[in-house]
Amino acid sequence: MTRTPILLRLLVVSSAACAPLCAQTPLFTDGSTFGGSQVFSEGLNPNGNPARIGQSPAGYYLSFVDGDQRAKDNKSILSSINSSSGSAAAGALGQLANAPWAQHTRAYGFAATKSASSLTLTREELNGLLASTDLNAADLGAGLGSNGSTLTATRAVVTRLGLGCGAPVESGIAAGVLLRGEYWQEGQQTASYATFSGFSNAEGMLDSSTTTDRTLALGLDGGLTFDVATGVRLGVTATQLNAKRLWNVDQKPQFRAGLQLDLGSQVKVSLEADINSAERMPFPVKQQTEDASLRYAISQAAVFILGVEQKKIADASITTAGATLQIRTSSLLLSFGFQAGQDSPMKSATLGFL
Repeated sequence: MTRTPILLRLLVVSSAACAPLCAQTPLFTDGSTFGGSQVFSEGLNPNGNPARIGQSPAGYYLSFVDGDQRAKDNKSILSSINSSSGSAAAGALGQLANAPWAQHTRAYGFAATKSASSLTLTREELNGLLASTDLNAADLGAGLGSNGSTLTATRAVVTRLGLGCGAPVESGIAAGVLLRGEYWQEGQQTASYATFSGFSNAEGMLDSSTTTDRTLALGLDGGLTFDVATGVRLGVTATQLNAKRLWNVDQKPQFRAGLQLDLGSQVKVSLEADINSAERMPFPVKQQTEDASLRYAISQAAVFILGVEQKKIADASITTAGATLQIRTSSLLLSFGFQAGQDSPMKSATLGFL
């Protein structure tokens, strides 16, 4: 099957209602969740490309992120399951198999940058809900009482201290590394469909504040960018180079490549995609994304960014659109990001003192 070019998706999907997705936390309103880029990031987000550290002016930055991300119609499907029986419940379980996850994210961040180095201190609170559906014919209809479908809620809280360095290594080429020290807290609860009471409290499970396990971890990321020609550049990132298993999530290295084009002095277009799939907290399933973004410098003081991202989580592909507005003066940066979605869409704000 021929795949639709991602730039075409940017033009078509950005005007449509899009299902939200789970992405790396877009701290400092920097990342593909809000229409930007990971490979060609702003140099603030510790989830971005370390080679881009130094792209933003030296200063001190504060960030806040909050909102829900869900597979399409996940909330209404869960509600339908609770109010259905017999063949209707079987149909709802089939729908849930195609929309099995939801996530609430809240994050806070501080970053200090100078020249081509950065210090970041962030806290991310990730509440994930993942369904495992039993579609065995014997466990549907009259057999619903023994249906093995489950909902697993995971609360993962991580406090990260990041030290990054990115700098030109020769004309047109930049490289960077980021070392992360992480303190993780995690807790899980599982509800069985057969008891009926578990799924009725799905939203309460998603809002859980309980963690029971603790661990320390290190993370190492790297990145490169290089100019191919005037106004044309390539980039690559590698996250979690030191593979680390966190409870049931096996976080192996993930590689991402991108292309950026300058369309005149005001417009940049970026296309990028993960080269391989990998698991990331809080879901023990592999994920892989591809993105397109358009960056338009309205003036020296204002920049508008628009983009779409398609993500594959396990066997389900979902798409979302996001946008960011940046306002910059000689001493301040204000940035606001929004991701189109259902229920409580993702939103973010950044304040920078330059």
